Amino acid sequence: MRSKLKSEDDPLLEIKDLRTYFYLDEGILKAVDGVSFKIDRGKTLGIVGESGCGKSVTAQSILRIVPSPGKTEGEILFHQENEKNVDLAELDPFGKEIRNIRGNQITMIFQEPMTSLSPLHTIGNQIMETILLHRKLNKTEARGLAKEMLDKVGIPDPSHRIDDYPHQLSGGLRQRAMIAMALSCNPSLLIADEPTTALDVTVQAQILELMKDLQKEFGMSIIYITHNLGVIAEISDEVAVMYLGKVVEYGSVEDIFHNPKHPYTSRLLKSIPRVGRKVRARLDSIKGTVPLPLGLPRGCTFYPRCPQAKEGICNIDAPPLIELENGHKVECVLYR
Repeated sequence: MRSKLKSEDDPLLEIKDLRTYFYLDEGILKAVDGVSFKIDRGKTLGIVGESGCGKSVTAQSILRIVPSPGKTEGEILFHQENEKNVDLAELDPFGKEIRNIRGNQITMIFQEPMTSLSPLHTIGNQIMETILLHRKLNKTEARGLAKEMLDKVGIPDPSHRIDDYPHQLSGGLRQRAMIAMALSCNPSLLIADEPTTALDVTVQAQILELMKDLQKEFGMSIIYITHNLGVIAEISDEVAVMYLGKVVEYGSVEDIFHNPKHPYTSRLLKSIPRVGRKVRARLDSIKGTVPLPLGLPRGCTFYPRCPQAKEGICNIDAPPLIELENGHKVECVLYR
């Protein structure tokens, strides 16, 4: 287990005005457009929003794995345990320094483990590759640690399963193997990009419980990306609500679920099925879809879909992200 030299209330990662743009022939696609948030040590930040809002690109930007022709600007301050702070945005995406951090101090679980794991290598070899790259162990020691991690994540009979190929495992076991790989170097920060989306509800609950238990054991922070508000309520301490590349509301779980301020957040919460509703009652929905973040009009990006939009105000200037109270922030002219 990593030794914690800093207070649990100190930030582990601070993102300031993060912008990730894709320079296309059609124009500039603003996938992430001025995102700012922080995550404290040992805490879980949930990032929620509709598909296409920039959640996954934000995670890719932190790890500096944004595909071409994307370019990242802003500050990604990572407070390492040796008291050295590093701005990940300034590092060469292919350089030695970021490669020592990526997969070691900051790791990621991807949405679909079948496409993330190599079909040509056993899960044991893939976990061992990560261990040998970042830790000073020989192959025998690395194999022993890989078996230990498979046991920690609840894979039965790890001594035999370690030599299985990904196609020999169920979806739930593959995801557990991905978690074992991500945690094999005892990271400070784990980024989970919709890790339970492809799993059935029972397995989802097991994976969420496993992640909470491992977080307590390893003392790591988690960024959990999903569009499932129920999962966010279960696992997160703080929540960032994203829409079209921007954080439109940020606050504690209690603030977001019991006192939402942004019209988009309110509409998201009203679209959740609730026990006690009439069987044939229609769910509330948000009209329209998230537009392509390419050549967006002036003003608030949610203006065309907002039931509280004000003509001549919302469609003129983009509202700033303002703090209301106790860290609860919202980007809306209703609170200017």
